[in-house]
Amino acid sequence: MHKRKMIAAFSVLSLLLAGCSSGKTAVAEQEEIQTAEPEPTAKEKAQELLLTMSTEDKAAQLVHMAVRTWNGENFTEMNDEVYGLFAKYEFGGICLFAENITADNAMTVRLTQSLQKAATENGRIPLLISADQEGGSIFRLQGGTTTPGNMALAATGSTECARQAADIIGSEMRALGFNTDFAPDTDINSNPANSVIGVRSFSDDAQTVVSFSQAYVQGLSDNNIIAAIKHFPGHGDTDVDSHTGLPRIDKSKSELESSDLIPFRKLISAGFHDMVMTAHIQFPQIETGTYTSKYDGAEINLPATLSKAFLTDIVRNEMGFDGVVITDAMLMDAISVHFDPMDAAALALNAGVDMLLMPVHMNGSQTLAEIDSYMSGLTAMIEEGKIPMSRVDEAVTRILTLKYEKGIMDCEYSDTVTEKMAASADQTAGSSAHLKKESEIAAQAVTVLENSGVLPLQTEEDMSFILCGMNQAQANALGYGFSLLQDQGVIPGSAHADVISGEWSNNYGAVYESLDQADVLILTDFMWSPTLIDPAVSDQLPNVTELIDTAKAAGVRVIAVSAGLPYDLPFMNRADALLAVYSQIGLPSVSDGFRPAGAYGPNLPAAMEIIFGVKNPSGKLPVDIPALSGNTFSAEKIYTRGEGLTW
Repeated sequence: MHKRKMIAAFSVLSLLLAGCSSGKTAVAEQEEIQTAEPEPTAKEKAQELLLTMSTEDKAAQLVHMAVRTWNGENFTEMNDEVYGLFAKYEFGGICLFAENITADNAMTVRLTQSLQKAATENGRIPLLISADQEGGSIFRLQGGTTTPGNMALAATGSTECARQAADIIGSEMRALGFNTDFAPDTDINSNPANSVIGVRSFSDDAQTVVSFSQAYVQGLSDNNIIAAIKHFPGHGDTDVDSHTGLPRIDKSKSELESSDLIPFRKLISAGFHDMVMTAHIQFPQIETGTYTSKYDGAEINLPATLSKAFLTDIVRNEMGFDGVVITDAMLMDAISVHFDPMDAAALALNAGVDMLLMPVHMNGSQTLAEIDSYMSGLTAMIEEGKIPMSRVDEAVTRILTLKYEKGIMDCEYSDTVTEKMAASADQTAGSSAHLKKESEIAAQAVTVLENSGVLPLQTEEDMSFILCGMNQAQANALGYGFSLLQDQGVIPGSAHADVISGEWSNNYGAVYESLDQADVLILTDFMWSPTLIDPAVSDQLPNVTELIDTAKAAGVRVIAVSAGLPYDLPFMNRADALLAVYSQIGLPSVSDGFRPAGAYGPNLPAAMEIIFGVKNPSGKLPVDIPALSGNTFSAEKIYTRGEGLTW
């Protein structure tokens, strides 16, 4: 790798004459000011830097890597091999995952900054360091603040809550050395059978998604964090997860314009120009190009990630987006199972992609040769014209422009700065102020759909409760909420609670054994996939319904909480009270007294505040809840968007 300066020198006459103004007339000074060259724009700086780059360096800027593990261990600290790779190749960025991030915020700072130190050796280009810190069910900062999640934010009815949650996320990412968030999810969850988006979406209503996405982007922008709206042109109307399959949506262009494309078009028209992430979805009515699958030899339509019709014709030419287009992970099954990796890279870049996310494995010494082969292959395709140099220069210019705009090129990546960041990280990430704010937002999101008069729950001395979470983390969250309310005197100290993990309804025997001693059962359900409505797939929901009916018949008051996808609400509406909180994240790790150890979900503790009357409910459903027809959803609505009891 050759040495080069990141910013070209721009001579300015006034700087040369600085300190020599004695004897000048006012007119001469004014003329000097008028003739001074203006500060170059971010794009001009990018174009100047581009002129110094080799083809190999340009190719590396197009690649956004990930190193989840290394030689079988979570990659949480820099090692010589990884350092060498980032010093060797001028990668455009790296995405960090839960495997990379511990509850020790100082450790996370040292990891992000050591990556930058490797990347910037000899005056080279710093990295985009990203994570999927969406909030709610998708979070990575183990020592940070989870925040309630998108659907919960929309349930508050307040876009200010979305901005505040994103402000928390943005400030914590910045404190830990990140500069890019693959968020917000701007998909419209119009298909209740969608197993991959669900509560990651704000709503099944396009305008709700637009307004809350805009507020979320603002919260990130206020902290100088790059936002990536996703998954273009929309992943909300699929029933196949592109991590494990290749979805297909048979919609026309006009149908997309009236639904999935609305949030992207409106955000871009309002000035959004950071980053758009693509979706690995086939739209055969729009992209007719095909590829012969290496998996089974079938002719498949090019997904949007590889589609010029979407990434040049629509997002660039029609919508006017001039920022960076990045793929979803190229190692996901939707791409890796069907496409040769070099073919996929050429198709994506020629379609209009600027960055390839996770195109090759980087997880141990055994992948070093694979990485070298991929990078040499990508460089060769550019040199041979399979990917035109003009297309590469366009993409790299966008990447560098974004890095200049966000100040990434001007940051200092030194040991001194790293240790200062490490020492102060806990003042921001997971701070008491952030935890207090997320708790307030989560309480505003709790939605009450049924109440036979049991809420707010009146407590008495020696009352007996069963707190049954669908898994241990949810049980911990209920126990945490209960203990906090006892500490506050809301629940009498003599009241007793059995905290039980339902183990996906397989441990309900422990609940049945305690019913004859219980006054109240607080029960959570977690629908993670709509396939659970089919008893041939899972008996979880029938077991939940049976437990509710049995407990009520025994004279026990039952309060049921939907903790994940809210489409399970109709199964539990015979409970005395029914709530939705839109995130299944509980307390994965606890210390004594159910106190959280590391990041945790605020949604279930907030539900306890509503149940016991500490706060009044105000949340409203952000999505329609359909009835069932056999084992599928029907057009009939059991609950409609905007419903929610208040008092």
